[in-house]
Amino acid sequence: MKIYCMLLAALAVAPAWAAEPTWFAPGAAGKQSLVDALAAAGKSNHRLIVIYDGSWCTLCTELHNLAMTDPDVISLVHSGYEVVRVKTDDSTGFARFASDALHQPLDKVDGLLTTVLEKDGSLLATWTAGLLMEDGHVSAAKLKTRLSEFLPGAPADEVYRTALASMPDGKVGWVEFRADWCGWCRKMEKFFADSHATPVLAKYYKVIAIDTQKNPGADQLAKSLGAPKGTGGGIPWFAAVDAKGKALATSEGPKGNVGYPDTDLEVAHFMSVMKATAQGITASELDTIANTIKELKPKATTTGNH
Repeated sequence: MKIYCMLLAALAVAPAWAAEPTWFAPGAAGKQSLVDALAAAGKSNHRLIVIYDGSWCTLCTELHNLAMTDPDVISLVHSGYEVVRVKTDDSTGFARFASDALHQPLDKVDGLLTTVLEKDGSLLATWTAGLLMEDGHVSAAKLKTRLSEFLPGAPADEVYRTALASMPDGKVGWVEFRADWCGWCRKMEKFFADSHATPVLAKYYKVIAIDTQKNPGADQLAKSLGAPKGTGGGIPWFAAVDAKGKALATSEGPKGNVGYPDTDLEVAHFMSVMKATAQGITASELDTIANTIKELKPKATTTGNH
């Protein structure tokens, strides 16, 4: 809720340094717009896009035109977002807000700023000109990529329960909490879906992927399965569960979440989870898993939250 409160404070009180028209003018109308948009987002399970602009922001006009004319952009927005346009002609005050509230430096050249808020008002992402532009103009392809990245999916608990209901007999659910931006998560996905260990893993496990950004309630579900800090303790975080949803083992090792295993200690815990949960797994199959982890060991630092 922090970013939402900051926005409402900015709308409700005009700072001493604000010029006319006041910051985020008109204040009362803008405030009500945010309140209404967040209320609508809560009812529809959508997220909120706040587009900030003024007469100084030429790129904002490009963004608005693109959002109104590109059918794919329109479809993505309608699928998962409520949109609010906040206008201010006090570029100095706006830059200060961006710096203080969003830790984002801005100037008139690259002043395009859009934030994505969760339906409770918490900040998910900040999009600046550099993230949305190509060849000096707002890029439709980049905008669509950003919109797709934060498009909300089904609630995490719904994804989880549906997957458990269709669990094949004799298999264990491998519940993996992940995100598109997480390099270690991509390592885990390759390990399960496209590696020498894939046939062995598919024999014993069914992967249940929970996206921490797209599936609302992911943090609560992770905590219910044994993650002491929820998804805030690092991803990928995983739990091996039986068909009734009972956690048999998790990625919580001696020093916390092992994520995708890299160090010897992490690999040891990961292999102990396999031994404990894959009933009937052979020594040869365990060797295949261990050798594949070695094969996929990164030669350089991999971006992600490990």
